[in-house]
Amino acid sequence: MKKYLILLAKLIVFALATAFFMAALTVPFAFSSVVDVNNPERWAVLAIEGIQLVSVLLAAWLIIHYWDELSFVDDMGYRWRYKGMDLLWGFIVAAAIYAVGFIVSLLAGWISVEGVHFDFTYLLLQFLLYILVALMEESMMRGFVLGHMLDVGMNKFLSLLISSILFACLHLGNPGITNFALLNLTLAGVLLGVAYIYTRNLWFPIFLHLFWNFIQGPILGYEVSGTGGKKTLLKLGISDNTLMNGGDFGFEGSLPCTILMIVATGLIIYWFETKKTTYEEAIVLVDESVNDGPDDNDGTGTAVG
Repeated sequence: MKKYLILLAKLIVFALATAFFMAALTVPFAFSSVVDVNNPERWAVLAIEGIQLVSVLLAAWLIIHYWDELSFVDDMGYRWRYKGMDLLWGFIVAAAIYAVGFIVSLLAGWISVEGVHFDFTYLLLQFLLYILVALMEESMMRGFVLGHMLDVGMNKFLSLLISSILFACLHLGNPGITNFALLNLTLAGVLLGVAYIYTRNLWFPIFLHLFWNFIQGPILGYEVSGTGGKKTLLKLGISDNTLMNGGDFGFEGSLPCTILMIVATGLIIYWFETKKTTYEEAIVLVDESVNDGPDDNDGTGTAVG
């Protein structure tokens, strides 16, 4: 019981410290007329998202370094090795889910493409924004919250479920949120965190989160958790069947998304539960084959594949 009380204390301190740093770092923007959070094209939005990321990292570093007395990089899962595979698999999983979901939705008439508009500057700013979003949310919910639950010996699937519910709760104030969308956000948290409970590597969920948002919004034209822009690559027409297309919340609020996330999560669990070589052993074998010698560093890398 004591270890869970300490865990709760750390989570509360983390939340308070994050809020404090966020408030302190945001003060210079408080009286600035250039800040318009409803306009994703403004560089100020990137600055605000960057402040949120810095706040999360500062709060996590203070607790991990001074309270846990552990390596920040290792404990959070930031080990930087074979990240090309994490990027590749993050893209593949996100692209596969949206390719299937988009094509099925298009053929079924749940959505329609009404136009194509290419704006390089808009797409670049959105990509940079979603990099910051992925880094911030994954560092917070998977790197710190889920990581600390695993550190105290909590069952990995229970830890994954609780952290995923908390992840969904972060979006309670989003436009167009529904109970079904909250369920899907919980499932999204499970999908993002399932590889982490086996690898303690944060880069796969970061890349998956990045490409998930970027493909869904700026490329395909869906709302992203209820928010979106006007200069997306595709302009979509959304039918009245909101259960199947997600309505104003985006694809994340749809039944096809529910099914595809469950399938993807099941495949990832199956891969990790049935492979004969542990993740750490696989990394050592790859490293030895590349360098023709034993591995001298503790570097965990690919999350899936």
